[in-house]
Amino acid sequence: MPTGDGLRGCCQLGMILLTCTDDTGVNKTIPLPGMAADKTNTRPPGVAGMFYPSGREEVGRLLDRLLREEKPVVDKSPVPGAVLGGIVPHAGMEYCGRQAVHFFEAALTNLFIAETVVIVNPNHYGLGPPISVDDHHYWEVSNGTAATDLEFAGEMKLPFSKAAQRREHSAEVIVPYIKHFFPGETRIVCLNMLDQDHDAAVEAAGRIHTAARKTGRRVLLIASSDFSHFVSRSEAYSKDDIILKAVLDKDSSGVYEKAVDHNLSVCGCGPIMALMEYSDIVEPDYKVRILSRGDSGSAGDTSSVVSYVSALFYI
Repeated sequence: MPTGDGLRGCCQLGMILLTCTDDTGVNKTIPLPGMAADKTNTRPPGVAGMFYPSGREEVGRLLDRLLREEKPVVDKSPVPGAVLGGIVPHAGMEYCGRQAVHFFEAALTNLFIAETVVIVNPNHYGLGPPISVDDHHYWEVSNGTAATDLEFAGEMKLPFSKAAQRREHSAEVIVPYIKHFFPGETRIVCLNMLDQDHDAAVEAAGRIHTAARKTGRRVLLIASSDFSHFVSRSEAYSKDDIILKAVLDKDSSGVYEKAVDHNLSVCGCGPIMALMEYSDIVEPDYKVRILSRGDSGSAGDTSSVVSYVSALFYI
Protein backbone atom coordinates (compact mmCIF):
# COMPACT_ATOMS: atom_id res chain seq x y z
CA MET A 1 0.00 0.00 0.00
CA PRO A 2 1.28 3.53 -0.66
CA THR A 3 2.77 5.25 2.33
CA GLY A 4 1.07 8.12 4.08
CA ASP A 5 -2.06 8.42 6.17
CA GLY A 6 -4.33 8.67 3.12
CA LEU A 7 -4.21 5.03 2.10
CA ARG A 8 -3.18 3.70 5.47
CA GLY A 9 -6.26 5.43 6.87
CA CYS A 10 -8.48 4.14 9.61
CA CYS A 11 -11.71 2.19 9.39
CA GLN A 12 -14.83 3.15 11.30
CA LEU A 13 -16.40 -0.13 12.26
CA GLY A 14 -19.35 0.00 14.57
CA MET A 15 -18.26 2.70 16.98
CA ILE A 16 -14.63 1.61 16.87
CA LEU A 17 -11.77 3.61 15.36
CA LEU A 18 -8.80 1.47 14.47
CA THR A 19 -5.53 3.36 14.02
CA CYS A 20 -3.28 1.97 11.31
CA THR A 21 0.38 1.47 12.06
CA ASP A 22 3.32 0.62 9.83
CA ASP A 23 5.88 -1.59 11.55
CA THR A 24 4.52 -2.97 14.80
CA GLY A 25 4.45 -6.52 16.04
CA VAL A 26 6.49 -9.57 15.26
CA ASN A 27 5.53 -12.05 12.58
CA LYS A 28 6.04 -15.75 12.86
CA THR A 29 5.83 -17.69 9.62
CA ILE A 30 4.52 -21.19 10.24
CA PRO A 31 4.57 -23.96 7.62
CA LEU A 32 1.25 -25.61 6.86
CA PRO A 33 1.08 -28.90 8.78
CA GLY A 34 0.67 -31.98 6.64
CA MET A 35 -2.19 -33.33 8.72
CA ALA A 36 -5.95 -33.31 9.04
CA ALA A 37 -7.71 -30.17 10.21
CA ASP A 38 -7.26 -29.60 13.93
CA LYS A 39 -10.20 -28.13 15.89
CA THR A 40 -7.77 -26.80 18.48
CA ASN A 41 -6.23 -24.62 15.76
CA THR A 42 -9.20 -22.22 15.65
CA ARG A 43 -9.07 -18.45 15.36
CA PRO A 44 -11.48 -17.09 17.99
CA PRO A 45 -13.74 -14.16 17.15
CA GLY A 46 -11.93 -10.89 17.78
CA VAL A 47 -14.56 -8.26 17.03
CA ALA A 48 -17.87 -10.01 17.72
CA GLY A 49 -20.12 -7.73 19.75
CA MET A 50 -18.42 -4.68 18.23
CA PHE A 51 -18.55 -5.06 14.47
CA TYR A 52 -21.28 -7.68 14.29
CA PRO A 53 -23.59 -9.12 16.96
CA SER A 54 -22.18 -11.56 19.48
CA GLY A 55 -25.05 -14.04 19.23
CA ARG A 56 -25.94 -16.43 16.42
CA GLU A 57 -29.62 -15.45 16.39
CA GLU A 58 -28.82 -11.74 16.55
CA VAL A 59 -26.59 -12.01 13.46
CA GLY A 60 -29.33 -13.82 11.59
CA ARG A 61 -32.00 -11.32 12.58
CA LEU A 62 -29.85 -8.35 11.60
CA LEU A 63 -28.91 -9.76 8.19
CA ASP A 64 -32.49 -10.85 7.50
CA ARG A 65 -33.70 -7.32 8.34
CA LEU A 66 -31.06 -5.63 6.19
CA LEU A 67 -31.84 -7.92 3.25
CA ARG A 68 -35.58 -7.36 3.69
CA GLU A 69 -35.06 -3.60 3.61
CA GLU A 70 -32.76 -3.76 0.57
CA LYS A 71 -34.55 -6.48 -1.39
CA PRO A 72 -36.70 -4.05 -3.46
CA VAL A 73 -33.51 -2.54 -4.95
CA VAL A 74 -31.34 -5.67 -5.19
CA ASP A 75 -30.15 -6.26 -8.76
CA LYS A 76 -31.42 -9.73 -9.65
CA SER A 77 -30.27 -9.64 -13.26
CA PRO A 78 -28.75 -12.99 -14.22
CA VAL A 79 -25.14 -13.08 -15.37
CA PRO A 80 -24.45 -14.79 -18.71
CA GLY A 81 -21.66 -16.99 -17.39
CA ALA A 82 -20.42 -17.33 -13.81
CA VAL A 83 -19.78 -15.15 -10.78
CA LEU A 84 -16.06 -14.63 -10.12
CA GLY A 85 -16.20 -12.52 -6.97
CA GLY A 86 -16.76 -8.99 -5.83
CA ILE A 87 -16.02 -6.05 -3.58
CA VAL A 88 -17.58 -6.24 -0.10
CA PRO A 89 -17.20 -3.64 2.68
CA HIS A 90 -15.79 -4.63 6.06
CA ALA A 91 -17.20 -2.03 8.44
CA GLY A 92 -19.64 -2.69 11.26
CA MET A 93 -22.62 -4.69 10.03
CA GLU A 94 -25.09 -1.99 11.10
CA TYR A 95 -23.15 0.51 8.99
CA CYS A 96 -22.25 -1.35 5.80
CA GLY A 97 -24.47 -4.40 5.89
CA ARG A 98 -26.97 -2.78 3.54
CA GLN A 99 -24.30 -2.75 0.84
CA ALA A 100 -22.78 -6.13 1.68
CA VAL A 101 -26.03 -8.10 1.42
CA HIS A 102 -26.39 -7.02 -2.22
CA PHE A 103 -23.30 -9.00 -3.17
CA PHE A 104 -24.29 -12.21 -1.44
CA GLU A 105 -27.86 -12.04 -2.70
CA ALA A 106 -26.55 -11.49 -6.24
CA ALA A 107 -24.35 -14.58 -5.94
CA LEU A 108 -27.28 -16.68 -4.71
CA THR A 109 -29.61 -15.25 -7.37
CA ASN A 110 -27.17 -16.61 -9.94
CA LEU A 111 -27.17 -19.98 -8.17
CA PHE A 112 -23.50 -19.58 -7.34
CA ILE A 113 -22.38 -21.24 -4.14
CA ALA A 114 -18.62 -21.48 -3.90
CA GLU A 115 -16.70 -24.46 -2.60
CA THR A 116 -14.01 -22.05 -1.39
CA VAL A 117 -14.33 -18.34 -0.65
CA VAL A 118 -10.99 -16.54 -0.84
CA ILE A 119 -11.11 -13.38 1.28
CA VAL A 120 -8.39 -10.93 0.25
CA ASN A 121 -8.16 -8.30 2.95
CA PRO A 122 -6.01 -5.27 3.76
CA ASN A 123 -3.72 -5.10 6.76
CA HIS A 124 -4.49 -2.24 9.17
CA TYR A 125 -1.84 -2.95 11.82
CA GLY A 126 1.42 -3.64 10.02
CA LEU A 127 1.69 -7.20 11.35
CA GLY A 128 3.01 -10.08 9.30
CA PRO A 129 4.72 -10.49 5.92
CA PRO A 130 3.95 -8.35 2.85
CA ILE A 131 1.48 -10.99 1.64
CA SER A 132 0.46 -13.96 3.74
CA VAL A 133 -2.14 -16.67 4.22
CA ASP A 134 -3.70 -17.40 7.57
CA ASP A 135 -3.06 -20.96 8.74
CA HIS A 136 -5.76 -21.40 11.36
CA HIS A 137 -7.72 -24.52 10.47
CA TYR A 138 -10.99 -22.89 11.52
CA TRP A 139 -12.39 -19.38 12.00
CA GLU A 140 -15.03 -19.02 14.67
CA VAL A 141 -17.64 -16.23 14.46
CA SER A 142 -20.94 -15.65 16.24
CA ASN A 143 -23.06 -17.61 13.79
CA GLY A 144 -20.80 -20.58 13.23
CA THR A 145 -17.35 -21.88 12.40
CA ALA A 146 -15.81 -21.75 8.93
CA ALA A 147 -13.23 -24.35 7.97
CA THR A 148 -10.10 -23.28 6.12
CA ASP A 149 -9.43 -24.96 2.78
CA LEU A 150 -5.99 -26.18 3.77
CA GLU A 151 -5.20 -27.77 0.43
CA PHE A 152 -6.02 -24.57 -1.45
CA ALA A 153 -4.07 -22.47 1.05
CA GLY A 154 -1.03 -24.68 0.64
CA GLU A 155 -1.15 -24.54 -3.16
CA MET A 156 -0.77 -20.76 -3.07
CA LYS A 157 2.81 -21.23 -1.85
CA LEU A 158 2.74 -18.03 0.23
CA PRO A 159 4.07 -17.49 3.76
CA PHE A 160 1.68 -18.57 6.50
CA SER A 161 1.11 -16.10 9.31
CA LYS A 162 -1.29 -16.03 12.24
CA ALA A 163 0.17 -12.69 13.30
CA ALA A 164 -1.11 -10.89 10.20
CA GLN A 165 -4.74 -11.65 11.13
CA ARG A 166 -4.38 -11.56 14.91
CA ARG A 167 -5.81 -8.07 15.41
CA GLU A 168 -7.23 -7.65 11.92
CA HIS A 169 -10.99 -7.20 11.46
CA SER A 170 -11.26 -6.93 7.67
CA ALA A 171 -11.37 -10.68 6.99
CA GLU A 172 -13.26 -11.69 10.12
CA VAL A 173 -16.25 -9.43 9.49
CA ILE A 174 -16.84 -11.09 6.09
CA VAL A 175 -17.17 -14.56 7.63
CA PRO A 176 -20.60 -14.05 9.29
CA TYR A 177 -22.04 -13.18 5.87
CA ILE A 178 -20.55 -16.36 4.40
CA LYS A 179 -22.00 -18.48 7.19
CA HIS A 180 -25.42 -16.85 6.80
CA PHE A 181 -25.75 -16.91 3.01
CA PHE A 182 -23.73 -20.09 2.32
CA PRO A 183 -24.67 -22.28 5.31
CA GLY A 184 -23.30 -25.52 3.87
CA GLU A 185 -19.73 -26.74 3.66
CA THR A 186 -18.22 -23.67 2.00
CA ARG A 187 -14.62 -23.25 3.16
CA ILE A 188 -12.52 -20.11 3.36
CA VAL A 189 -8.97 -18.96 2.72
CA CYS A 190 -7.88 -15.60 4.13
CA LEU A 191 -5.11 -13.78 2.27
CA ASN A 192 -3.75 -10.71 4.04
CA MET A 193 -2.12 -7.86 2.07
CA LEU A 194 0.21 -5.62 4.04
CA ASP A 195 1.86 -4.66 0.76
CA GLN A 196 -0.90 -3.19 -1.41
CA ASP A 197 0.94 -1.97 -4.48
CA HIS A 198 0.08 -3.21 -7.96
CA ASP A 199 2.89 -5.78 -8.12
CA ALA A 200 1.66 -7.37 -4.90
CA ALA A 201 -1.87 -7.54 -6.30
CA VAL A 202 -0.63 -9.23 -9.47
CA GLU A 203 1.26 -11.79 -7.40
CA ALA A 204 -1.73 -12.47 -5.14
CA ALA A 205 -4.03 -12.95 -8.13
CA GLY A 206 -1.62 -15.35 -9.80
CA ARG A 207 -1.23 -17.43 -6.64
CA ILE A 208 -5.00 -17.66 -6.18
CA HIS A 209 -5.55 -18.68 -9.79
CA THR A 210 -2.82 -21.31 -9.63
CA ALA A 211 -4.34 -22.80 -6.48
CA ALA A 212 -7.81 -22.82 -8.05
CA ARG A 213 -6.46 -24.60 -11.13
CA LYS A 214 -4.52 -27.19 -9.15
CA THR A 215 -7.33 -27.98 -6.71
CA GLY A 216 -10.22 -27.65 -9.17
CA ARG A 217 -12.19 -25.65 -6.64
CA ARG A 218 -15.19 -23.50 -7.53
CA VAL A 219 -13.88 -20.22 -6.11
CA LEU A 220 -15.47 -16.95 -5.06
CA LEU A 221 -12.96 -14.15 -4.50
CA ILE A 222 -14.00 -11.36 -2.13
CA ALA A 223 -12.01 -8.11 -2.07
CA SER A 224 -12.59 -6.70 1.41
CA SER A 225 -12.55 -2.91 1.30
CA ASP A 226 -14.20 0.23 2.56
CA PHE A 227 -13.93 3.37 0.47
CA SER A 228 -13.54 7.04 1.50
CA HIS A 229 -12.94 7.76 5.17
CA PHE A 230 -14.13 10.68 7.30
CA VAL A 231 -15.20 13.16 4.64
CA SER A 232 -18.60 14.63 3.84
CA ARG A 233 -21.11 12.46 2.01
CA SER A 234 -20.81 14.47 -1.19
CA GLU A 235 -17.00 14.43 -1.10
CA ALA A 236 -16.98 10.68 -0.47
CA TYR A 237 -19.18 10.08 -3.50
CA SER A 238 -16.98 12.14 -5.81
CA LYS A 239 -13.76 10.60 -4.48
CA ASP A 240 -15.15 7.09 -4.83
CA ASP A 241 -16.09 7.84 -8.43
CA ILE A 242 -12.38 8.23 -9.22
CA ILE A 243 -11.58 4.70 -8.08
CA LEU A 244 -14.76 3.19 -9.48
CA LYS A 245 -14.03 4.60 -12.93
CA ALA A 246 -10.71 2.72 -12.92
CA VAL A 247 -12.50 -0.42 -11.72
CA LEU A 248 -15.16 -0.19 -14.42
CA ASP A 249 -12.49 0.57 -17.04
CA LYS A 250 -10.65 -2.57 -15.83
CA ASP A 251 -7.57 -0.42 -15.24
CA SER A 252 -5.99 -2.30 -12.35
CA SER A 253 -2.78 -0.26 -12.11
CA GLY A 254 -4.92 2.86 -12.41
CA VAL A 255 -6.64 2.02 -9.12
CA TYR A 256 -3.30 2.33 -7.35
CA GLU A 257 -2.16 5.37 -9.30
CA LYS A 258 -5.37 7.31 -8.73
CA ALA A 259 -5.39 6.45 -5.05
CA VAL A 260 -1.89 7.87 -4.72
CA ASP A 261 -2.36 10.86 -7.00
CA HIS A 262 -5.61 11.96 -5.35
CA ASN A 263 -4.66 10.92 -1.80
CA LEU A 264 -7.71 8.68 -1.56
CA SER A 265 -8.42 6.74 1.61
CA VAL A 266 -9.73 3.50 0.11
CA CYS A 267 -8.25 0.99 2.53
CA GLY A 268 -8.45 -2.09 0.30
CA CYS A 269 -6.84 -0.98 -2.97
CA GLY A 270 -4.65 -4.07 -2.96
CA PRO A 271 -7.55 -6.54 -2.60
CA ILE A 272 -9.54 -4.68 -5.28
CA MET A 273 -6.62 -4.85 -7.71
CA ALA A 274 -6.07 -8.52 -6.85
CA LEU A 275 -9.71 -9.22 -7.71
CA MET A 276 -9.34 -7.35 -11.00
CA GLU A 277 -6.15 -9.18 -11.91
CA TYR A 278 -7.62 -12.56 -10.98
CA SER A 279 -10.73 -11.86 -13.08
CA ASP A 280 -8.52 -10.86 -16.00
CA ILE A 281 -6.63 -14.16 -15.80
CA VAL A 282 -9.88 -16.14 -15.79
CA GLU A 283 -11.43 -14.11 -18.60
CA PRO A 284 -10.03 -10.84 -19.99
CA ASP A 285 -13.57 -9.87 -21.06
CA TYR A 286 -14.90 -10.06 -17.47
CA LYS A 287 -17.66 -7.65 -16.43
CA VAL A 288 -18.21 -5.48 -13.36
CA ARG A 289 -21.55 -4.46 -11.94
CA ILE A 290 -21.81 -1.88 -9.14
CA LEU A 291 -24.51 -3.26 -6.87
CA SER A 292 -24.88 -0.73 -4.08
CA ARG A 293 -23.29 2.41 -2.67
CA GLY A 294 -23.80 3.92 0.76
CA ASP A 295 -22.08 5.32 3.81
CA SER A 296 -22.07 5.38 7.58
CA GLY A 297 -24.27 8.49 7.51
CA SER A 298 -27.28 6.22 7.16
CA ALA A 299 -26.87 5.64 10.90
CA GLY A 300 -26.55 9.34 11.79
CA ASP A 301 -24.06 12.09 10.95
CA THR A 302 -23.50 12.77 7.23
CA SER A 303 -20.85 15.46 7.70
CA SER A 304 -18.08 12.89 8.22
CA VAL A 305 -18.73 9.46 6.77
CA VAL A 306 -17.06 6.25 5.71
CA SER A 307 -18.38 5.11 2.33
CA TYR A 308 -19.13 1.60 1.15
CA VAL A 309 -19.47 -0.08 -2.22
CA SER A 310 -20.46 -3.58 -3.21
CA ALA A 311 -19.71 -4.82 -6.71
CA LEU A 312 -20.10 -8.04 -8.66
CA PHE A 313 -17.39 -9.42 -11.00
CA TYR A 314 -18.60 -12.01 -13.48
CA ILE A 315 -18.25 -13.51 -16.94
